[in-house]
Amino acid sequence: MTAAEMFSMISAGSFFENVFDKEVDWNAELDARDTHEFDSAWNSCYEKLHELCPSESQTTRDIREYAFKQTFRITRNAELAGYVSDDWGLISTALENNIQIEFINNLWDSYLKGNFPT
Repeated sequence: MTAAEMFSMISAGSFFENVFDKEVDWNAELDARDTHEFDSAWNSCYEKLHELCPSESQTTRDIREYAFKQTFRITRNAELAGYVSDDWGLISTALENNIQIEFINNLWDSYLKGNFPT
């Protein structure tokens, strides 16, 4: 799958509604991501991708913007929307550059299952 195909998939239908249109304490979910294990793994992936791919493509920027806007539209939580946008930046960049990192694959899988990764 290309990043463009992924963008088509997440922008068709109710992808973000399936993840975020729920009665959830989003601040508690964000706190769960602040654990050392999750935070360390996320930052390690970011650094690795940034080293291999120092600039984002236009497709990745479009995906990030779309993810932010959809998440904010549904939850009205700007901090959550920022985290989601950052996740999609990782997922899209890895996909676009055919880089396989288990943690990023798990982020993608979690969203596909309708769950916010924590």
